[in-house]
Amino acid sequence: MSIADLKLHANVSELLLYLKCPRQVYYTYREQTLMPNISSGYIEHMMLKELAMGYADVVKKAKPTKESILEELSAEFKRVKDELDFIYSTELKNVQFNVIETAQKNVFDLLDDIATNISDAIIKSNKDEVIQSIVHHRTEPVLHSERLKLTGIPSAIVQYNEKMVPLTIRTGKCPEKGVWGNDRLHIAALSMLVEENVGETVEFGFVEYAKEGKIRKVKVRPEDRRQVLKIRDRVDKIKDGYLPERKEGKICEHCNFTQFCTTKSTLASKFF
Repeated sequence: MSIADLKLHANVSELLLYLKCPRQVYYTYREQTLMPNISSGYIEHMMLKELAMGYADVVKKAKPTKESILEELSAEFKRVKDELDFIYSTELKNVQFNVIETAQKNVFDLLDDIATNISDAIIKSNKDEVIQSIVHHRTEPVLHSERLKLTGIPSAIVQYNEKMVPLTIRTGKCPEKGVWGNDRLHIAALSMLVEENVGETVEFGFVEYAKEGKIRKVKVRPEDRRQVLKIRDRVDKIKDGYLPERKEGKICEHCNFTQFCTTKSTLASKFF
């Protein structure tokens, strides 16, 4: 299948964008570029994502104590710091060093809490189970299903108890229990894609909250799958030219599409 054909199908990232703001799907698809603000916070996001990709190696190398985990985590942090501009060369091209330095300090300050939470997870279950839930069988594979008319890229596919399941790395705050609603839908969509690609039912996935070093197992419910299909259809409709209702909120304050997003909603869009 060509790239052009893939573009016609909904992408899991578009489903998540829809949950934030349906109009961002509209403008992004029409090649109005949504450029990220390369702030220290955005660089923290990059660093935490790369750091989380090494958590399995940290657990493998470390003794099951917080002190040993922190030592290995610090070594992993140094690797990420040294390699970041190779991985994100385009994004970091014109960023001032003091912005990068601020991000590095902020992430370094998180290492102690991350080590504590990883250590607690090992005590609660065991080292092998923690490794199984986050070690990458495949990293960032492109998954597509013609039957689902959906494409997506999980952070990784992990092999847990002989089952292939999706893992997504999130760099925001971890909820006290379970996962955020958007993360649940993300795992559901990725699980459906993994099913289509491996030919086996996928009943759960994992969300790795990198900022705190917490791993949450997510059961995929029929309602989650139903919601994925519903939002996929709405995204398809937007890509066909339907302009959804304009939302007003904090997201608008930092939105790159503000200059375009002036058209008033129609009565029909209010029910969309």
